Amino acid sequence: MPVTKIQELNGLGPVRATRARAGDFPPIAKAYTRVSQQVRDAGLLRRAPWFYVLVGLVLVIALGGTIAGFVLLGESWFQLLIAGALGIVFTQIAFLAHEAAHRQILSLGPANDRLARVLAGAIGMSYSWWDSKHSRHHSNPNRVGKDPDIQVDTISFLEEDAVRREGCGALSRSDKAGSSSLCSH
Repeated sequence: MPVTKIQELNGLGPVRATRARAGDFPPIAKAYTRVSQQVRDAGLLRRAPWFYVLVGLVLVIALGGTIAGFVLLGESWFQLLIAGALGIVFTQIAFLAHEAAHRQILSLGPANDRLARVLAGAIGMSYSWWDSKHSRHHSNPNRVGKDPDIQVDTISFLEEDAVRREGCGALSRSDKAGSSSLCSH
């Protein structure tokens, strides 16, 4: 690495400024370009409309089945099973909305946006809230303090966050020794 003049920085002593040469780094950009081209050549980025038709059909049938089960069971504790199944179906619909928002389902961008809005609205999710949050995630993936998907919530992605958990959230910690009442503050 080329060396420039030595400087003094507020009592740190002499600091030698260096500049990296292009050869000092692996050719990441070229590697990414090569991998991207291989992925495109293999057809992995082509739309799969029949897959999404099949997924949509299965979800409509599953949603119909859960609604029928809800009606047929009446007042019963078995409704909790229906609620669990409905949670799974709604999550799958949210994944389908995610794919539409990434413009993977239909060939036209605005049509994908409309589909994403309809699917999100069908399960009671605000598309504009999700779009804003997801755009911030893609701008800063997995960067602490910037990616909203790794903020402390139900799951702690950082050990420091998990250690600070209190109440019922502390149940997920591996070190529970010394906790007298886990579900109280």
